[in-house]
Amino acid sequence: MQSVGTTRVTIDGNSALAAQLRAADMYSDCPATVVVPTFFAGAIAFVDLTDADFDAAWEQPMRQTIVAFQTAHRSGHTRLIAVVPTIGMSGAPQLAHAAATAEAIRVMVKSAARQWGADGVTVNCIAIAPELFGIDADAVGAVSIAPPALASRGSVLDDIVPLIRLTTSTDAHHITGATLTADGGIWMTS
Repeated sequence: MQSVGTTRVTIDGNSALAAQLRAADMYSDCPATVVVPTFFAGAIAFVDLTDADFDAAWEQPMRQTIVAFQTAHRSGHTRLIAVVPTIGMSGAPQLAHAAATAEAIRVMVKSAARQWGADGVTVNCIAIAPELFGIDADAVGAVSIAPPALASRGSVLDDIVPLIRLTTSTDAHHITGATLTADGGIWMTS
């Protein structure tokens, strides 16, 4: 699916993943914002997180997502997307901080979708392989009892960008509060 429309999709985030999405130069037929929170990717026991670690792991990504969504809504954007790692759906030893943050953002997406739906705003989540966020899930053990269903966990340009193009278009006007999982079948959701 090629970019449709003349409105550039706003990418909010400072990570390498956000830069890759920005470089894809996506356009939509309606105003859209994609939030790519910066996750604290280091493996560390939850009880060993310092105050600064907790701020980086929880407070900053949550605040980034909330502020970006509020700003986009006030600016008249009608398609809001959060991109998170699938680690939130399964958890992993030493990555509770990343899992909890990803899952909290998914819950926020559902809440915002309910709250802003009457305004014609859709809010969705795209969950992708943890590695695309720099999270080395393999270093802390399996996050799934089965190997990925597909040979690849996906790439930003070939797999994530097309989903963003779909969910930021007017064609997706009836999809809201959903999580689309694009990790090659590591974690399968219904």
